[in-house]
Order: sequence, then structure tokens, then C-alpha cells
Amino acid sequence: MTASPPPPANSSSDAQTVYLQRARVSLRQALNRYTAYFRAARNHPPAASTQTMLKTDMERLSVTLNKLENNVARVAVFGLVSRGKSAVLNALLGQKVLPTGPLNGVTLAPQAVVWSPYGHLQIELIDTPGLDEIDGQTRAEMAQTIANQSDLILFVVAGDITRTEFQALCELRQAQKPLLLVFNKIDLYPEQSRQAIYQSLQRLASTSSTGEPLQRSLSTNEIVLVAADPAPLQVRVEQPDGKVTYEWETPAPIVDSLKEKILQVLQQEGRTLMALNALVQVQR
Repeated sequence: MTASPPPPANSSSDAQTVYLQRARVSLRQALNRYTAYFRAARNHPPAASTQTMLKTDMERLSVTLNKLENNVARVAVFGLVSRGKSAVLNALLGQKVLPTGPLNGVTLAPQAVVWSPYGHLQIELIDTPGLDEIDGQTRAEMAQTIANQSDLILFVVAGDITRTEFQALCELRQAQKPLLLVFNKIDLYPEQSRQAIYQSLQRLASTSSTGEPLQRSLSTNEIVLVAADPAPLQVRVEQPDGKVTYEWETPAPIVDSLKEKILQVLQQEGRTLMALNALVQVQR
């Protein structure tokens, strides 16, 4: 099946709605072909491995169709351990839904939670295990599968960006999805700026054979600074009688800029991305 090109990201709402409807029709047609195939092969079923593969395809297409029918956008979050991926999502949700902790590897498998920040669009946030805690092949397959099924990718870093993180960024960029680089724990690294982070990426790109595509397509506007779980601060409290005490106070998360950026991308491109992702899955 050959898909017509999507409308531009800045096209009218009507054009995006039409393209979304085309994607729904294509998905239904693909699912009908699978169903017809299984009916025709009832007396002579294919090998068990082939049946498993086809049923997996059907399940993925059904999930994608359900996502389109319910206007659900999917945002996947990647990063190494201890970068605060789950904390970033909890801060966006406004409550601690996903487990966090001081130990590495709290998130052991991909987890999904629904975020409804406004209106008719629901957002499915996908939290993933630390990329450096999974062996190479499994990590690559997991990341590729989730990235391909997502409409927007968040990559969380904190402190100096390592070569492992840079490599993972380049690999995720190959999914050709909008990507935001989220620099977490800015309260611990106040000297960082979007320009300084971008320059670090440029230095890594200059010594990497895979860095050029990332350097070309990732701009400073796609770098967001947050503090998802700020460290407690000691504050001076003066009592009415003049007595001075010191107490520990936990500042509120700083994630408004990330929330605004996510909503901006999805408001401008969300339905187009959802439709395009659906058609790509059908073609595969």
C-alpha cells in the first residue's frame, strides 16, 4: 500500500482531521486482510511461528487503531539510570504515580500511564528502563519498538552528557520522530544553559561518525531545562518572638517549560504524527 504524503505540520485542523481519517480507514483495511487470511487458512493453517508473528502484527495494529479512535498521543521517555525519567513524568502528572528511588533500575520494564493535561487529547506517557541496564540487543529492540510506536520522544539527561547517551540519542533520532532533550536536575547544575548543552553535543558529534545527523536536526529549541524532584533547601525561619530556626523545605518541581513544549508539539503536529505513525505500521 502506498500512502499519500502527510499535510504539513502547520496545516489547518481540517486537513489534519482528513488525514487522520485516512489512517483509520487504512488500519481497518489492513486488519480486515489479516482476518480474511486466517479464515482462508482455517483448513490449512500456517506454521505456528508464522501465526504468532501475524497475531502480534494484528495486536499492534488494533492498539494503534484504538489510539486513533480515542485521540491518544504517545510520548516515550528514554535515558540512562538515575537521570530522573520517572520523576520527570511524575512531575508532569502532578503526583507520584511511577516508582522512584535512590537505587538504580527502579523501572524494570516499560510502563504506561495516561496524562490528560487539557481538552480532548489524551497523552500516553511511556516510562522505560535505563538504557545502560539492558544488554545491547535487547536494548536496541526495545528502544526501536517503543520509539516507532510513539509520536514524541523525550530523552532525559543530567550533568555531563556521556558518549553512551550521545550514541543512544543518535539511534533514537533514526526513528524520525520529534525529540526533546530534557536536562533534569537543573537545581544541581545551575551553570548549565541550553547553549552550553548544545555545545557539548557538538563536541561529541565532532568525534563521532554518527553525530552529524543529530547535530543537523537537534536545535537549542529542542533542549528543555527542568528540575523534576528538586533537592530540599534549608530555609531560615524567624519566629514572632525573634527566635530563629532552620527548616528543610522541598521546592516545587520546575517542569512548566517542558509541559508547554510537549503540548506545543502535539497541538501543532499531534494528529498528523499519529496518522503518519499508523500508516507506517500498516506499510510494514
